[in-house]
Amino acid sequence: MKRLVLVLVIAVLLGGCFAPIVPPSPTARFTITSWEQDYYEYFDEYAYVYVYFNITNTGSVDIDYYEVWIEIECADGSVYQDWTNGLNVAVGKTLSDWTLINTAGKRAVVVRITDYELTSYGY
Repeated sequence: MKRLVLVLVIAVLLGGCFAPIVPPSPTARFTITSWEQDYYEYFDEYAYVYVYFNITNTGSVDIDYYEVWIEIECADGSVYQDWTNGLNVAVGKTLSDWTLINTAGKRAVVVRITDYELTSYGY
């Protein structure tokens, strides 16, 4: 019985000495650098919105994959949202990217990033 208690005490003490290794989470800053939308007078409608943005890796691990959601508010109050993705943003680096978003021929007035997800496979 004393041996079992001793083994349990040692197991508890040693178990407390080994904390699980938690890898650092990737972090980033997204910035819309510009956007543009052409108007087609012949059709009396607006084209797709080109959205240009930067992603800066602000963490301590490489970002292997990212997804970013972009929302566009139009002059009539309607809102359109789409997403894009990308790969390989090293620690401390900035990557420029762009995407096209369809607004059903309506004029865009506000473009904003609403959400993003970052993945690092380094650990």
